[in-house]
Amino acid sequence: MLSLEFVEDAPAAAPKPPRAARPPGVPPVLTEPAPPAVAAVVAAPVSDANLILEVLPFAKLRAGGQTRRFQVVARTSPREAQRDPAALDALIVQRLLGWLAAHRSAWNSQPTSFTVNLSIATLEDERFVQKIAAALNAHGIAADTLGFEIAEALCTQRRAQVERFITQCDKLGAWVVIEDFSFDSQVLPLLRSKAVRLLKIDPKLTSSALKDKFSQALVVAAVQAAKVMGIHCAAKRVDSQAALQWLTAIGCDFAQGTSLAPAHPLEALASSPDPTSRVALVRST
Repeated sequence: MLSLEFVEDAPAAAPKPPRAARPPGVPPVLTEPAPPAVAAVVAAPVSDANLILEVLPFAKLRAGGQTRRFQVVARTSPREAQRDPAALDALIVQRLLGWLAAHRSAWNSQPTSFTVNLSIATLEDERFVQKIAAALNAHGIAADTLGFEIAEALCTQRRAQVERFITQCDKLGAWVVIEDFSFDSQVLPLLRSKAVRLLKIDPKLTSSALKDKFSQALVVAAVQAAKVMGIHCAAKRVDSQAALQWLTAIGCDFAQGTSLAPAHPLEALASSPDPTSRVALVRST
């Protein structure tokens, strides 16, 4: 399995020359003790054994509810997640690509895509997309199989890094998801990029849209703006029939929620032909 390396080994230090002998009768020279060397701080590697990958399907709100879009959800201890977020992101992608390469028949028969959430640390790594490109090439997997989710808050806090990352994804052929989209004016210019292909609307808006007119207006505006720009839109944490019917009526493309299609282990995908079959049942009840 190809490994995405994030820490390069330092070159071996040259051997120290032998210490010259002090001539007899010459007193030793007293020197001040040297300050302690500053050791390079390298976080302990994230444990692969403690990482469990699950996939949360995107349920299509029209045309039968079936889809082959999945969000990769990593299950690990909070301590592991906080130790080295960039290393965790790399390990998630490494595990995902390894599984895809080993189970091509489970996903290659029809268009299938997977999205992975990214941390600030990963966005700040200018070589991350290059490493992804090399891994995709080594495994023989098309770049558009992989998408990356970036929270709207990161788009405003790390604007330069996000713009660079989106440009790199556009050149590679991978795609980008703006997560928790709330129609922030600072984020709207990013929708011009062809790499941005999906907006996941802030669940605070969709959950209150049926009770609050302002939230309802923002959700409708997000859906319509996405359509004009040729971008898909999705709603998160949709667990009621009323919300599902309303989102379908206004033209939202996808939804995620435990009542539609719960997350399940990545390995189970090989034996699950239609993980979003429950959406039709929820719509009819």
